[in-house]
Order: sequence, then C-alpha cells, then structure tokens
Amino acid sequence: MLTGIQEILTIGFIIVCLFFIPRLFRNTQPRYLKKARIDSKISGKMRLGIVLSVILPLSAAFILRPWEGNFILFLSVAILPIAVGWAGVWVINGFKNKDSIY
Repeated sequence: MLTGIQEILTIGFIIVCLFFIPRLFRNTQPRYLKKARIDSKISGKMRLGIVLSVILPLSAAFILRPWEGNFILFLSVAILPIAVGWAGVWVINGFKNKDSIY
C-alpha cells in the first residue's frame, strides 16, 4: 500500500515540477525587447568594417597568392590588420559600455 502512495506522489511531484520550474527560470525581460531585429543594431561604420574585413583578405589573396609561398606576407598584410582593428573596436566598445558589470 505504501508503494502505491509513493508512486502517486512521485508522479504528482514530476507534474508540478514540469509546470513550475520553467516559470522560475523565465527571462524577466519584456517580450517586445526580445524581438528586436539584429540589423537595426548594426551601425553604418560597423557594416563598413565587416565589408572591408571580407574584401581586404580576398583582394590580398588575389594579389599575393599565399598558396604559392607568400603566406607570411599575406598574414601581415591582410589578416593582422583586421585582427588588430577588430580588437581595437572591441576594446573601445568595452570602454563605452556603461552597462558593464566590471
């Protein structure tokens, strides 16, 4: 008789957990903020940086042909400036962000 009650209580506990645990961990942000489009957050300067980050390595690869032995020159002309530029953007945005925890 005791195992029947224990099984019923276990099933009841599982059902209660299925309904209440998602409510405990629900995001408290309003729904209208969640549906913001990503392209509305990207500025014109950021779009220009993304396009240049693609065009520079492609044009450098076309001119330098790193597969023919100019790989170090290709890295220093095409990849390194992009990495340094985006690192700078990341650091500057970090200083501008006032919502930062640190």
